[in-house]
Amino acid sequence: MIAMVDVAVETVWERADVWIVEGHDSLSEARTLCRLLAGDAGWQQDAQDDLELVVSELVTNACRHVSGPCRMSLDASADAVVVEVWDTDPHVPEYPSSITEPQNEFALSCGGYGLAIVASLCERLEFLPQGSGGKIVRAIYRPGSAVQW
Repeated sequence: MIAMVDVAVETVWERADVWIVEGHDSLSEARTLCRLLAGDAGWQQDAQDDLELVVSELVTNACRHVSGPCRMSLDASADAVVVEVWDTDPHVPEYPSSITEPQNEFALSCGGYGLAIVASLCERLEFLPQGSGGKIVRAIYRPGSAVQW
């Protein structure tokens, strides 16, 4: 469900949710929502691209590593977006400490860089186990908050 609030003539997105369904183009929907959200907020193109990359990596991880249902939520304030991806897997990934250059083409093709990329672009990356099972991966993106490794 997408919640919209009308302010004067503008439409301001406060929250957007996407259920991630196997065999459906959920990743494309998630990217579209984040691009609309950032565009409506008047963000520069590079900030829109960074937010889209954060969303893409988190949704891709959920699709790749979890067989059950997943949901992505975007919560926007004036200068930041909180991206949350909930899934049914209780396993909390290891927090990435840095991005290392792959040693060869095979290492690059194996993946494993998504969370490090997200951590480098975001002000904060959290893994929140849920008492009823599963977890939430939460990233707080604010333009200009990228970590310098």
